[in-house]
Amino acid sequence: MQTINFNLVNGYRVKSLCTDDCKIVEKLCEKCSDYYILHDGVLPSIEDVNGIFMVLPPNKSYGDKFVLGIFTFDNKLVGIVDIVRDFPTVGEWMLGLMLIDPDERGRGIGKIVHKVLSEWAINLGAKSFRIGVIQENYKGIKFWSGLGYRKINEVDMEFTAKTHIVNVMRLKFCD
Repeated sequence: MQTINFNLVNGYRVKSLCTDDCKIVEKLCEKCSDYYILHDGVLPSIEDVNGIFMVLPPNKSYGDKFVLGIFTFDNKLVGIVDIVRDFPTVGEWMLGLMLIDPDERGRGIGKIVHKVLSEWAINLGAKSFRIGVIQENYKGIKFWSGLGYRKINEVDMEFTAKTHIVNVMRLKFCD
């Protein structure tokens, strides 16, 4: 698996995470319990944390999956990004999760990280990013739409204790 380490304009850093980082990821997930309640209907569990590292879409390998941490200048984990290369098709990359510490939200960190990840993915052959956002996540839909993502589909999905309509959204890098 490729090791990632990007410095951001705000002094933060994006770097690869591994299962050795489960404890700090678990703490961040607990801090982001609002997301888990909205999305799954329950508080995050250790299974959720393990899933960030271990769950793969069909026909993908761990070489295609990148679990990245967003760290402050003093090395505190304040965000996670889970991204899978060439899924569901070659050239389209799936952002499975972008989770930001509630204390960091609204400061532009998501946009900064997205810009760096877009440039990195384009250099590796990505033509687009795809995400799924539950309809009840109004702030998420506004954030992703503001970055240029457009709804291309909607699907019904079951989660831990909830069923949602999920907006499938895509950002094309080139036509």
